[in-house]
Amino acid sequence: MSSVYQPRRPRASPLWQLVHHGWNDFLADYEKQHRKSLGPLPSSAVTTVQSFLRCGDLASGFTRLQCPDCGHERLLAFTCKGRHFCPSCHQRRVRSTSEWIATSVCHEVPHRQFVFTIPKVLRVIFRKRRKLLTILFHTAVESLQDAFRTRLNLPQGRIGAIAALHTFGDYLIFHPHLHLLAADGLFTPDGRFHCMPADDLAPTIELFRHHFLHALRDAKLISPKKLTNLLAWKHSGFSIHHGGEQAVPAHDAAGRKRLAEYLLRHPFSLQKITWNATTKTVIYRSKRHHTTKRNFEIFKAPDFIAAALLHLPPKGQQTVRYYGLYSNKSRGQTSPIPDRIIRPSQPETPPTKTPPAQMLLIPAPPKCRARDMRPLWRDLILKVWGGDPLQCPCCPGTMKRVRTFLRPEEIQFFLSLHGLWEGVITLPRPPPPPFDIDTMEPVEPLWQAIKEWIPDDDPDLNWFNQERQPKGAEPESYDQSPTWQPVEVPLGDGRILVLDDS
Repeated sequence: MSSVYQPRRPRASPLWQLVHHGWNDFLADYEKQHRKSLGPLPSSAVTTVQSFLRCGDLASGFTRLQCPDCGHERLLAFTCKGRHFCPSCHQRRVRSTSEWIATSVCHEVPHRQFVFTIPKVLRVIFRKRRKLLTILFHTAVESLQDAFRTRLNLPQGRIGAIAALHTFGDYLIFHPHLHLLAADGLFTPDGRFHCMPADDLAPTIELFRHHFLHALRDAKLISPKKLTNLLAWKHSGFSIHHGGEQAVPAHDAAGRKRLAEYLLRHPFSLQKITWNATTKTVIYRSKRHHTTKRNFEIFKAPDFIAAALLHLPPKGQQTVRYYGLYSNKSRGQTSPIPDRIIRPSQPETPPTKTPPAQMLLIPAPPKCRARDMRPLWRDLILKVWGGDPLQCPCCPGTMKRVRTFLRPEEIQFFLSLHGLWEGVITLPRPPPPPFDIDTMEPVEPLWQAIKEWIPDDDPDLNWFNQERQPKGAEPESYDQSPTWQPVEVPLGDGRILVLDDS
């Protein structure tokens, strides 16, 4: 018997509680406490948090459902549809996208997950310049493809991979690394797939190390002297991890979906958050840290919000990319592979020799857009929770949509009628650039905070210290003293003429 669907209570979430109590303090202390590490507060981050506070909140609007048989009613709240901050909406996108990746992007060949990490000394380069993380994407995929081509002796072989960027580590520290869901082998132009034998990843790690460091040097992010120094390290800090397990078999679509869900997962987990309403602190539990020797970290509410927003990607940045045979261009082309799977028998080889790599002739998966495969809200709830959200709890009937309510007076009336009125969340507008929270007077931002956010290609770093003067004017004719005031000439009709350049 299927269970009865119970809508979630967003205000009971520990994340909602800490954001609700710490958001005002976060905005007030942002310039002094968080601007140095996060940079200017983008308007998209403010919009994301404000939308999260109203996600699933009936006071922000809802759709009225009614059973045509017994007349029972249910109110369905709207969601924010945000990613990387709202766990509920992000997980819904993970479920739908992972299904599309497993069935419509990946071919029926063995797959494996690779994790590419870089040393700590290089991570600070990308903390404030996220667009440069494209270098990590390209060098990781290029290194893996070159290693596969060399090992299989297939110069024309193509890789099939989906890369996802993660900037978070344990306790929400900034730890940029790349997760790669890749076919465990190479595709050749004749439609065959050559499986990779079990091999050591040490040569691939060195290849990735050299590709990445030389790419940083070409982008003038490190000097040639620094490049030589990093290449001389005995323990480089670069690593490639594939779990040490067997690759997901070709027929295991559920295994591919599991790996895809891990690629697209949320930066933090609600199950790890404990909110202490008395002390206004957050306890975040994770694995035992090798430095602190404990399995938890204590945050103040504004500090946790700052740590979570650190992993909010800039607007327009692609955090998931497709390469090789899985790229958008390749998937849009007509596949020459026949609609059948051919597994040629392999000749027996002596035990002393390395067995040849398996070759499969694999048809391309059926073409389908991710939007077309996106499950309906009802189907997703039924699959995850096992309860039909449109099933009437009083009778076997199916509830129908009656009307959508957006007007505040109607929302309050129906919520009060059902005993669900909790009030409207009042969200303050973001403060103007820097101000003193005590005197509410505008102040100049800290020079150290500004200096760290000047673009590296700015030829003149002393621009901020120079006196402003109009173009084409002589310095002697321009009064820059703070006591200067424009001359005002009263006119006869009651108007005043202001002379700016007197």
